[in-house]
Amino acid sequence: MIKIRYLATTFLFYGCVAITMVGNVLAESTGFSNNNLPRYENGVLVIPRVDTPDQIGNYQDATLSFDSQLNAWVLQQVNPAKFDSSNPIINSVKVFIIDDSFPTQVFLQVVGDFTCGKLGQINTGRKENLFEIQITVIPTPPGQICTANVTKFVRVIPLDVYRLGIGDYQYSINGGNLGAFSLTEDNKFGECGGTNNAEEICEAEVTGS
Repeated sequence: MIKIRYLATTFLFYGCVAITMVGNVLAESTGFSNNNLPRYENGVLVIPRVDTPDQIGNYQDATLSFDSQLNAWVLQQVNPAKFDSSNPIINSVKVFIIDDSFPTQVFLQVVGDFTCGKLGQINTGRKENLFEIQITVIPTPPGQICTANVTKFVRVIPLDVYRLGIGDYQYSINGGNLGAFSLTEDNKFGECGGTNNAEEICEAEVTGS
């Protein structure tokens, strides 16, 4: 079992790489491997994604091991994610709004291509009304030949729009490819209370079966 004091050291690591979860940055992370949750096994802690104020997914696949002599976590490796606006190339983005039932769902279908390497993490975040999506290409390992072959891809990326209010929203992909969509009604139901916000006070008692 990881003791609480060990976890505190983990949060210290987050501070060292300037992670800041402020404003309306989402906790939601869509990874190509569908395995972006931190995991611990056999004394090794892996954090697939670390955000900074300037860039979501700025650091990836951080690996830490616990040193009992130091009574602290030791960073073994971390991969800075340097996004290249020319690789991948985004050819088109389509917005799909599923509003025939409630709550509304929003998806982006991204079509693009890249050279060398392979498709990596796909991370999403939000600052106020702007959704930021970063699509990573994992470079070709050193010693391997990078060919000029073009690999095409299509990815459907869900946007976490639950609890958002009526209004206009924007998105960007890898710093460009700007687009917009609108929510025609507040996208929230069945939640109230538990905060000091007057809007969160229940108007009627909520009962369950």
